[in-house]
Amino acid sequence: MATTTFDTLGSAAAATKASGGPISSRIRDAFVYVNDTAKVSEALDAVRRSRMPAGQAAVVFVVDAQGKYKGFARLSALLRADPESTIMPSVEGADISVAHDTDQEAAARQLQLKDVPLMPVINSKKEMIGVLTFDDAMDILEVETSDDIYFKAGVGDVFRTEDHVRSEKLTQGPIWYTVRVRVMFLLVTLAGGLLVGGLIDTFEDVLGAVIALAIFIPLVMDMGGNVGTQSSTIFARGYALGHITIADFWRKNFAREALVGMTMAVGIAVIAGTVAYFWQGVPNGIPQLGIVVGVALFTSVFLASMLGFLLPYIMVKIGVDHAPGADPFITTIKDFSGLLVYFLMASWLLGVQM
Repeated sequence: MATTTFDTLGSAAAATKASGGPISSRIRDAFVYVNDTAKVSEALDAVRRSRMPAGQAAVVFVVDAQGKYKGFARLSALLRADPESTIMPSVEGADISVAHDTDQEAAARQLQLKDVPLMPVINSKKEMIGVLTFDDAMDILEVETSDDIYFKAGVGDVFRTEDHVRSEKLTQGPIWYTVRVRVMFLLVTLAGGLLVGGLIDTFEDVLGAVIALAIFIPLVMDMGGNVGTQSSTIFARGYALGHITIADFWRKNFAREALVGMTMAVGIAVIAGTVAYFWQGVPNGIPQLGIVVGVALFTSVFLASMLGFLLPYIMVKIGVDHAPGADPFITTIKDFSGLLVYFLMASWLLGVQM
């Protein structure tokens, strides 16, 4: 039995380059296959007669009389097998396949993890209808990763999320397009900054009584911001690569990040609190300043670490793209919370009335 072309999903000339959607828009429907009763020699003859590129002829797929997928045999295994033996002893991967309606990024991740040159695609009847090549899978992942990076940087197209942003359009397209896709995220940050400014204004008397408090405001805000960005980036990358899953999020991923955040928060709080104590605390007669800075930094760092994982998780659960939306909210929440703790601790420990 020689090479065949199923025309269920269109031409096998090339995979479609549309981004997003099910894998059915990206598969190649020409592949080498034989029946499960075929001999090894027949499978090798099918490879010889095929016009497939070397990569697509690296495996011979096996189907039963109804066309249902049974697995595949690697060309290297067939060359070492007895030509007169049946092909089934050389078959593997009966459980390696993706459904035709699987999201293309998820299918590409499976191909990446399974270490196979081609990923068989089956329909609802378990019939094999096409393959996803390694090259096409890498193209999918490159596009998806680029889009995630753009969204992460706040330059994703929030008006038409199905049209993935292209670098050419952002760097060479209309000026108002670039302004539009970037300003939406800046407005969220602007609102958060005004909210934090209002908080500082509320504690104006505390800040006026102890001028040294102003020195450490950027530290409390920036340290939490860096930690939050780290955590949200780790989540985005881990989720995209399949290292973070929704099913194991609380037990495995979130618990681990909580431990990491706690460890970093304690270390940073001790170091910064000690520096604040000897730099501005003791010389100015306010040794409690070290405690204020340490506690505020612990709160800001630990909270930012947790939010960096928790907010993207919530967005994924409710079906919102976590890449563009997480960081502005993380920044606002951790800045407000960290400074609130900072000024409340200062008012309490230093005895300053609001």
